Amino acid sequence: MPSLNHANSARGFTLIELVVGMVLLAVALTGILDLLVNQAPQSVDPVQQVRAAQLAQRVLSEILQKSFDEDSDHNGGRYRCGETMAGVTIPSCSTSYGPDPDEEGLAPYVYNDVDDFDTAGQWQDASLFTQTAVGVSDQEYRHYQIRIAVTPDALFGSPGAGAQSIGKRVALTVRLPDGSEVDFTLYRGNY
Repeated sequence: MPSLNHANSARGFTLIELVVGMVLLAVALTGILDLLVNQAPQSVDPVQQVRAAQLAQRVLSEILQKSFDEDSDHNGGRYRCGETMAGVTIPSCSTSYGPDPDEEGLAPYVYNDVDDFDTAGQWQDASLFTQTAVGVSDQEYRHYQIRIAVTPDALFGSPGAGAQSIGKRVALTVRLPDGSEVDFTLYRGNY
């Protein structure tokens, strides 16, 4: 005949064992949650950097589509500023950069040459440079800003007199929503 004592030894967890197990589980989950919360802001950085690269590519592509200079041929580069061709002397290349007087206050998509994009060291909202028509949403690159500096460059030679007729260096800086900055540069030759 089996004893009653043996039947009671096959019972489940005691209340103390259950409480200790719940406390250990809570401590473990708190540690894991703390790790995830600390990693969340860092996971946004690569996303913002990719968006900055997309923005830079978009703006720099727009700049490369424009003429080299206000005094260059806007229809394909047959006449270049600062040259004499077929007995015709083309005016010298511009030495002042930024929007031309007739382009002041207009959206960048109407600019006609590279140096019009110079922001004179000022930060501009990125949406100003990504709109292609009136009424396009300005929310696409919200909280991103850009600064563009266009400078004359002899294209890998020493800059100096006449460099503005050889090439232009376009330095684009993108300021991300977190305040960090990413730099991009391209060179545009007089062709």
